[in-house]
Amino acid sequence: MTTLAGSEIDEKYSGFSIIQADYKKIGEHGIRADVLIPNSVPGGKRPVILRFHGGGLVLGDSLFPLWFPEWALDLAQQKSAIIVSANYRFLPEATGVDILTDIDDFWTWVHSSELAHLLSSHPSSNGSPIELDLDRCLAAGDSAGGLLSVYLGLSHAEDGIRAITGSSPMLNIDPPTVYPSVQSTLLPTPPESFIDEFVGRIQPGTVVTSENPSFANPSERLLFFGAAFGHHRLPEFYTRDYESSTTHHDRIFQLQRLDQPDIKLPKGGIVIVHGEQDDIVAVESSHRFINKVRERFHGQPGEDKVVLHVRPGGHCFDNHVHLAEPWLQDTLKDAVAAWLE
Repeated sequence: MTTLAGSEIDEKYSGFSIIQADYKKIGEHGIRADVLIPNSVPGGKRPVILRFHGGGLVLGDSLFPLWFPEWALDLAQQKSAIIVSANYRFLPEATGVDILTDIDDFWTWVHSSELAHLLSSHPSSNGSPIELDLDRCLAAGDSAGGLLSVYLGLSHAEDGIRAITGSSPMLNIDPPTVYPSVQSTLLPTPPESFIDEFVGRIQPGTVVTSENPSFANPSERLLFFGAAFGHHRLPEFYTRDYESSTTHHDRIFQLQRLDQPDIKLPKGGIVIVHGEQDDIVAVESSHRFINKVRERFHGQPGEDKVVLHVRPGGHCFDNHVHLAEPWLQDTLKDAVAAWLE
């Protein structure tokens, strides 16, 4: 466990203290969670933002500054909320089932006495112990993290998750897979042979849970992601062996989960923001998902708080938008109200 001033990571986090701890281990490899605590937070029960980073399920990091949404930091400071942001295992070394298992274990850890002790030991502005109000959780995620946010929110709609938010969520991976009509201007696209070469070099038992990408100087992992995305092979790594899973075979695809009779919607609904010019996750996949949510939960609690806001912009453009932006405030207002009530 480590406690840092947020500015030690990046000036973006200067308004926070950050507790870093492993929420689980795979062999000797710890998987890190980051707990962001506003510097002026009072003690007592604090609302919670559970946040998941993007990166195509292949790369990224919980605290990669370019991908951490400004509005989430603003919201945490404005509402004296605690952000708990998770890393998770990556494709292709892991599978989609492995990743969802990590998210389940992260949820368990968020409720653990270990985390409660770490928070209660952290100083507050009024001297009282800091606690997580686990009945008031907001699930948030960008790109691949948006997929994980939806997964967690649908899994715990009645036991703590009040609302779900997603920025350009990777719901296009649900069959039939949806791809943009234009080639991505951001991602490199090596030949398809690079995919199998990369996979062939993986040593058995390898676990990878963090890599900050550089698009100016792409790593082999970023090249793999670009190739797997560009040649439409990412779903094969996500779905590998899922049918044999006794726990997740019916939870791997969030669109199909909406057909399950016992599925529930959080009382604060689902809010998705998506850029019209997104050339990584096709905006059509968000239309498809939200339309089905509205159909599935028509007339039920939370259905009136299902929002899809599409506006000009590229992939996860809203990561750089502050909460003070009027359109974003309006888009989030019902979800935030349900989260805090």
